[in-house]
Amino acid sequence: MPESWTISSVRDALAAKKLSARELAADFFKRIDAQNPTLNAYLTLSPERAYAQADKIDALIAANKPLPPLAGVPVGIKDVLSTRGIRTTCASKILENHYPAYDATAVEAPSIRRRRPPRQNQLRRIRHGQLQRKLRLRPREKSPRARPRPRRLQRRLRSRRCC
Repeated sequence: MPESWTISSVRDALAAKKLSARELAADFFKRIDAQNPTLNAYLTLSPERAYAQADKIDALIAANKPLPPLAGVPVGIKDVLSTRGIRTTCASKILENHYPAYDATAVEAPSIRRRRPPRQNQLRRIRHGQLQRKLRLRPREKSPRARPRPRRLQRRLRSRRCC
């Protein structure tokens, strides 16, 4: 299998029956298992859902039916989107054991087009209000287009002060 796939190369290989969607999914899961311990990019894997969807794609190919645009293309879903029956934590300890009862629209729509998200991507963490300022990874840089206020505007602002 090639080291890097593109959407068009996946579609071409599936249409030409050079490989099956199940083989492609298995290859991606092998690569994830090999690289995820160092990258820590995926929180939850769902191979059973991915293989079930791959079998549907293979059935379409065997029946010579037209394939949807993204058929067989493996995708990752951010952990903030609800995925039915799969642990969805938003990278938070509060939601550590949250299993949604429904799929978010962004997750459901691709399955209508016959592709299924096989995994969920890692998030930094939930941040609200003041915590975000304290947990910033690096200081903000000034925008190169940022300009100081014109003096006329500064005088006007000073004159509006009440005390």
